[in-house]
Amino acid sequence: MNLDSFLREELKVIDQAVLAGKTQFSFSNFALNEMLLFSASENVFFYESKDCNFSYLGLGISKEFSPSEVTNYIKSHDHTLVYQGTFEGDTPPKCYLPEWCFIKKDNNISLQLFKSQEFNSLSPSKLLFNPHVWESFVGQWVSYEEMPESDEWEQMIKEAHRLFNKKELEKIVLSRKKIFTYDEKIELPVMFNSLYHANIKSSHFSIYHQFNDHTAFISLTPERLFTLNKKELETISLAGSAPRGVTAIEDQDFEKNLLTNDRLALEHNLVTHDIKEKLQYITTSLEISPLITMKLPYIMHRQAVIKGQIKEDVSPFDLISVLHPTAAVGGIPSLKAKYKIKEIEKDNRGYYAAPVGVISKDFSEIVVGIRSGYIDDQTLTVFGGAGIVPGSSADEEWMETGIKMQPFVKVINQGVL
Repeated sequence: MNLDSFLREELKVIDQAVLAGKTQFSFSNFALNEMLLFSASENVFFYESKDCNFSYLGLGISKEFSPSEVTNYIKSHDHTLVYQGTFEGDTPPKCYLPEWCFIKKDNNISLQLFKSQEFNSLSPSKLLFNPHVWESFVGQWVSYEEMPESDEWEQMIKEAHRLFNKKELEKIVLSRKKIFTYDEKIELPVMFNSLYHANIKSSHFSIYHQFNDHTAFISLTPERLFTLNKKELETISLAGSAPRGVTAIEDQDFEKNLLTNDRLALEHNLVTHDIKEKLQYITTSLEISPLITMKLPYIMHRQAVIKGQIKEDVSPFDLISVLHPTAAVGGIPSLKAKYKIKEIEKDNRGYYAAPVGVISKDFSEIVVGIRSGYIDDQTLTVFGGAGIVPGSSADEEWMETGIKMQPFVKVINQGVL
């Protein structure tokens, strides 16, 4: 089945079947991300796993949950919920069951329908889909600013070194923003699909979370917070970065430096040790892989894969609270770094570097919302962060954060003459 036949024909079949009481459906393979362009719902959540073996599309909201309600709900229901936290964690996470839940696994798509929270009834397809969408494109931005500017960034790095010298911190991750303003409202799914297709060759998790008709959070993140298959846990230690080379020889030289540079080794070792310490009390076994290189088209990272078995009474929510923020996006010690980040950066990060993903009884996958952007009406804010340790240079970290914003910037600048 292709998407066009689903929109033109299958939606009519679903509406008729719903009248007869049917709420579960299955289909052959089509691209869930392309369906975003035809969504008429204000609330949309799209998630695609790194290996593309699992995709999830949720439209509308059927039921919202407080953190205390989720654990009991997933124990007794075989439903997959949306999870969206914030970096600071000072507000409850958004956790909800959509009205229409599409799950794509092994090229098979299932759909389950739930009653609308607003109307307490099943929504007809016309409330969630608009099959008649005109062709659109990402426009040209009209103004742009850096926040902080380069001289302010230098002061932020100096403050980090002051904290290192006082032995208050071993590592801190600092971030900056590029803010692009357009002369008209940004078409949310169009921007996401442009980013998705421009970065199709990059190995990442894809997130599109639309909160209403003018705001959305987008992330093309390489960083998994964890995957939980029943009691089998997998996470990664990701830290230390190097640019990609223009030639194969240059690329090899950058990778050699990535793997042998003492400062980058320190940064990655701190992250690995921090994760190991956090997990030791909630796992029955833990294995850490040898060091490997994660290569993305625009950057490469030091990475180790960490696997284990969680204890019987540990929930996905427990894992989020234990692991977030990792030292890869926060710092060491974790709590102190979190407070210092807010002091130094001055603004809340919000959804940037926050835990986001899906939660269910047998499968949960939560990632870290880096390589990300937030759209609010006519403004797109792009985020980039860098791990700061003793010996870090303001100029080098400014360049690194710029490289990390490339998946967005290369698309944003396509319309600039």
